[in-house]
Amino acid sequence: MPIRPANLATMSATIAGAISGMASREETAPVLITFESGHEQTVENGGCRVLETGQGGVVEIEGESRFALFGGTSCQGSRTLASGHGSVRFGTPVLAGAIVIG
Repeated sequence: MPIRPANLATMSATIAGAISGMASREETAPVLITFESGHEQTVENGGCRVLETGQGGVVEIEGESRFALFGGTSCQGSRTLASGHGSVRFGTPVLAGAIVIG
């Protein structure tokens, strides 16, 4: 069965989350997510995390880890909206429901 690009991004983010979840808590750095409303959510490395609702789209991610934002509240089966490494500021808010950090 061929691997589709959208599935590859999900698999990569999931693997990164699983690997970073194995690291000790002392080695992981939290990532700060800023929403349109100005609300901030801190997310620890490893695994899929649901983003807080009712705050608008994600406008900024501050941290040094890799990340992937997903359209649904699950990282499995949801469409990848954005991914990258390090801090980023989005010109257009990203309406994401979940994130993988790692």
